Amino acid sequence: MTKKKNTYSLGIVLLALVVGLLIGVISAPKVDSGYWQKSADESLMSARVNALLDVVESAYVDSVDYDSISDLMMNAMLSTLDPHSAYLSPTEFAKEAEMVRGQFQGIGVTLAHQDDTVYASSIAPGSPAAHAGVHPGDRIIYVDTVQVSGTGMTKDISNVVEYIRGPRYSTVTLGVQREGSYKIRRIKITRDVIQHNSILAAIMLDKTTGYVHVARFSETTSSEFHSALLELNQQGMKHLVIDLRSNAGGVFDAAINMADELLPKGDLIVYTQGVHSRRSNIYATSGGLFEEGKLTILINEHSASASEVLSGAIQDNDRGAIIGHRSFGKGLVQHKYDLPGDAAVMLTIARYYSPSGRCIQRPYDKGSDEYYTAYLNRILSDYNAADSVLNAPDTSSEPYLTKNGRKVYGGGGIQPDVSLPYFRDIHLVYFNNLISVKAFDRVLRDQLFHHYSSLMKRYPTFEAFQKGYKVDDATFEAILKEGDKEGLTRDAVTLSKYGSEMRNRYRALLAYSLYGDNAYYTISLPYDTELNQALKAKVKLTAD
Repeated sequence: MTKKKNTYSLGIVLLALVVGLLIGVISAPKVDSGYWQKSADESLMSARVNALLDVVESAYVDSVDYDSISDLMMNAMLSTLDPHSAYLSPTEFAKEAEMVRGQFQGIGVTLAHQDDTVYASSIAPGSPAAHAGVHPGDRIIYVDTVQVSGTGMTKDISNVVEYIRGPRYSTVTLGVQREGSYKIRRIKITRDVIQHNSILAAIMLDKTTGYVHVARFSETTSSEFHSALLELNQQGMKHLVIDLRSNAGGVFDAAINMADELLPKGDLIVYTQGVHSRRSNIYATSGGLFEEGKLTILINEHSASASEVLSGAIQDNDRGAIIGHRSFGKGLVQHKYDLPGDAAVMLTIARYYSPSGRCIQRPYDKGSDEYYTAYLNRILSDYNAADSVLNAPDTSSEPYLTKNGRKVYGGGGIQPDVSLPYFRDIHLVYFNNLISVKAFDRVLRDQLFHHYSSLMKRYPTFEAFQKGYKVDDATFEAILKEGDKEGLTRDAVTLSKYGSEMRNRYRALLAYSLYGDNAYYTISLPYDTELNQALKAKVKLTAD
């Protein structure tokens, strides 16, 4: 049997794409099934593709991987539509499903690698790995009988992840080294469902200011946010800061539900509309946990999609201040259609509009390459711009009015109410280079490998760590020596100006490995320049 018969015929795959979209369009709400009656003749298209395959199979100079060709053809077809419609291979579909669900089946270990050795970087609290006694800093040498360290496998750490993950209630045995010993300890672990939280931190910055960092929007984000608000309200929160920096989006409904916690009943959150989708308005309901009180949302150039839905709803209803850098500018709504063979397509079916009526989608009529090039050029332009330019209104696009009559603009992302300048200092180069060569990480893993037990004995809780742990001179010197090994020249001005911040970075990383995300943010946020600027900013949410 030929390769063509063993895998999908490209013609069949393409036809499956068409049929799959047809079924999805018919069954999906607000999509007109009559659209397909106006499309090209699918039978003729399929016949042409099959004929092309026959020619390639019988005459092409080399052997051909038809699965790869089918993936490329589907992506090429969708790329002609817009930059965000995409084909998901079975592997990509599975990963996407995990992100959407906010959970996966495994043991709850975050992996890192160094010098061809796999390390346990952190352990999820209450996870199978935690119950079995895996420690941060453990060197993972074997997964069952497969040697994963010292074999080159760390060039693609996802290979190690695939060995460790598996069906719920199945078992895996890790062979680990710890406490500076080369002795292999065998730890048997029963896999389970692991929660992949989308909210990384929910803490009080002071007696009245709560902080929530949302890394992505998944099916669990709404419940996570609700729980976070309950906890922060109980601690006396009067001012909420939601950090959406570098949040590229995710589940659309999660952003809607978050907005519903913050807006009073009847406020328009967003509406969607497309050529084949009637306008659909989504309004806030009653009972939100933080419908009153000061609200600040932090965004940056990597905040996109669902992040922009939430930011736009808050800005247009004059509910709170948006502070940071202009967001990405993705105002297209994708719907997932399942395809045969565990694949899928994410197809753009509508645009979303903020309550004032603006669509913040950037133009893409010149193709995907120009679309992303323009985005990078905008970042470079903003990086070099003066503060007055950053905060100037975008008069190149049509103005819209917020609930209180303030002017806002569409056509290229959410423009913050206060645009923060990019922090520029030549003496940050050495600091950043230490990070890029993983100087902090190397020292951290060495400390965890040799001293995890003594650290936990001395600091059994985060509170004890926060009060008692200091980065001593020997540890700091070890970090600098890692930089020396990589050819970095020490910058005396950097060490004088940012030495305290550099030590704090290491302290935060160690706290993360020992106690989790909340500990990391509790220690690191006091040095977050943009957050500190946002907390001091005064924003007028009424028209002049």
